[in-house]
Amino acid sequence: MIANFDIHGCQIRVRCLDEDLLAQVRRDYAWFATDLSGERPSHQIELVVAPPPFDALPPVRAAFTTPRNVCYRDGARNYIDFFGRALAVLDRDQGECTVHGTNPGLLHEIAYLHILSVAGQHLDARGLHRIHALAGSYRGRGMILMLPSGGGKSTMALGLLGNPNFRLLAEDTPLVDREATILPFPLRIGVRPGDPTSVPERYTRTLRRMEFDPKTVIDIDFFRDRIGAATPAAYLFAGQRSLGMVSEIHPMSRAAALRALINHMVIGLGVYQGLEFMLERGAVELLGKGGVVASRLRSAWSLVNRSRPYLFVMGRDPGKNCQTLAAFLDGETAPGSDAGRGVVPG
Repeated sequence: MIANFDIHGCQIRVRCLDEDLLAQVRRDYAWFATDLSGERPSHQIELVVAPPPFDALPPVRAAFTTPRNVCYRDGARNYIDFFGRALAVLDRDQGECTVHGTNPGLLHEIAYLHILSVAGQHLDARGLHRIHALAGSYRGRGMILMLPSGGGKSTMALGLLGNPNFRLLAEDTPLVDREATILPFPLRIGVRPGDPTSVPERYTRTLRRMEFDPKTVIDIDFFRDRIGAATPAAYLFAGQRSLGMVSEIHPMSRAAALRALINHMVIGLGVYQGLEFMLERGAVELLGKGGVVASRLRSAWSLVNRSRPYLFVMGRDPGKNCQTLAAFLDGETAPGSDAGRGVVPG
């Protein structure tokens, strides 16, 4: 059984005999599902529910360790040991990765992260860069809201999805090109288990993760009809949390906005890179060799200069934060509005 995906030109095929496991991967990347019609994809992943064949590996020494695994390099091959629970064998020349393990949940997570890593490298090479942010279009104008991990992007996205003027482009890592156009990169939306939502159970799953607490995810099919098309960026928000109840939006200098973009886009804090799956010798060499940092900087500069930057002070009430942002965008995008008025209190 196979699942094929085309992520803005990065073609990936996943093979697995476990139908339930393959279905989990399909649900994660449902927006990018495609039929490759016999074509050889740029990358292939095989998931094998069986004990990892550690005894068959060569006696190479570890190259580096991450909180998730230990990575070994042997020529064109990477051996990624998930602390004895699973093993990924990556052939960089062939663009193939085989993952062995007896825990389907762990294999699912590895496949999800590996696809993110492979797609991220491909997109960087094309000048399409991920940014750690929530992005959408509001009456046809693109907006990006940068927040740290756990800062409330998912809650804001779910709140805005109920607004008829809003279309989601990405809840966590939208793509931005060199012309400051935001491209859709919709994935499952994650919330804390037990958080109240109006999402029917058939669209949700609770996943156990290697490094973090369990997460409940909302499938793409729940909000598929609310996903928008590529949109030029018009508004750039840098979110800042407050212990107060007031939420408000203030104009922000372009220099301050660029500093925020350096963290969330150029360095990529909060953006999964997948060092263990890099197709070169490591992240530093890959970024330097491909000019990725320079390309990300150009896109960040373009984004700052083609959109209006704002500081969004967010209080402790998620509903009020959502209302403040929607009210601001309503005022900015309404016919005949005087855009860029200044402070918008909530």
